[in-house]
Amino acid sequence: MPNYKIISDFYDTLDAIYFRNKEHSPRTAIIDMIPNESVCVLDVCAGTCSNSVLIAQNKPKAKITALDLSAKMLDIAEEKLHRHGIKNIKTIVADAKNSGLPSHSFDVIIISLVLHEMNEHLQKAILSEAKRLLSDNGNIVVIEWEQPKKLHQRFIFTPIKQFEPKGFKYFLRLDLAEYFENSGFTVLEKRSCDYTCVYRLARR
Repeated sequence: MPNYKIISDFYDTLDAIYFRNKEHSPRTAIIDMIPNESVCVLDVCAGTCSNSVLIAQNKPKAKITALDLSAKMLDIAEEKLHRHGIKNIKTIVADAKNSGLPSHSFDVIIISLVLHEMNEHLQKAILSEAKRLLSDNGNIVVIEWEQPKKLHQRFIFTPIKQFEPKGFKYFLRLDLAEYFENSGFTVLEKRSCDYTCVYRLARR
């Protein structure tokens, strides 16, 4: 059985190593792409709720649903929410490709560092479900790893390339803007951040 405490500690360490520069962090890009309104936000495969917590702290009018298939991970996330005194996040155990949630019920859907871990079939299923859940004028915000150009960052990025799944290097070479367009989305915005790229999408 996986040690979810160790996994959660690893996830939280990502911020300290890769996203410590707030100006160039994908977490900051997410916040910028969410309006200061009473929006419904879905955090897909939320894990320890790093994104959800940041959104809750910066967008107090938002109502956030953090979805993950692992009840153990969400238990750890709930401890974090209690520790921070956060009230506007609801966690649910559900499958990202078949959530059972009502159609068109979210204004913003976050898919952060998820797709590269899936095979092509699962990627399509998750994006299809996100499209179903998205409101008519809503946006999907996708964060994915991007090969850094600076030499020292390429060195720091090496462990990510070593420990990610087999198909990661192939996914890293994809033109993701084209990939999303072929998946039925319009790319409204693309922002390069440290080690990542953030895409804001609309359903076509």
